[in-house]
Amino acid sequence: MTFSDRSLDRIIERRKHRRSMLPPGSLLSFSPVSASLDGAFDVEGEGVLLDLSQGGCRVSSETSVMLEQPYTLIIQLPDFRRPVTVESAIARWKGTHTFGVMFIAMHQEQEQSLNEFLRYLHSNVA
Repeated sequence: MTFSDRSLDRIIERRKHRRSMLPPGSLLSFSPVSASLDGAFDVEGEGVLLDLSQGGCRVSSETSVMLEQPYTLIIQLPDFRRPVTVESAIARWKGTHTFGVMFIAMHQEQEQSLNEFLRYLHSNVA
């Protein structure tokens, strides 16, 4: 299922968390949380983060994801030495070379690192 610009606008209106635009060099890799029996949905890939919030992100990638399938994400943020790992996230929508992800589960330490980065971004925008 892909979305038009109008549909994406409605999704943006329903967001719970403010999304922040990211500087160049914000990267993401993803892999399935668990392997499927036949391997058909075991899509792994990489992408560029376009925006980020406490609850999710928008990604540009040449690799297409499966909607509603859980993925583990590794997010590499500029100026942060350690990547942030999201234990479980699902793709809620996808378009041509973009998709939106909702975070489902993160370890507390990883969530703190993500929040620290978001505070840094917000303080530099203001």
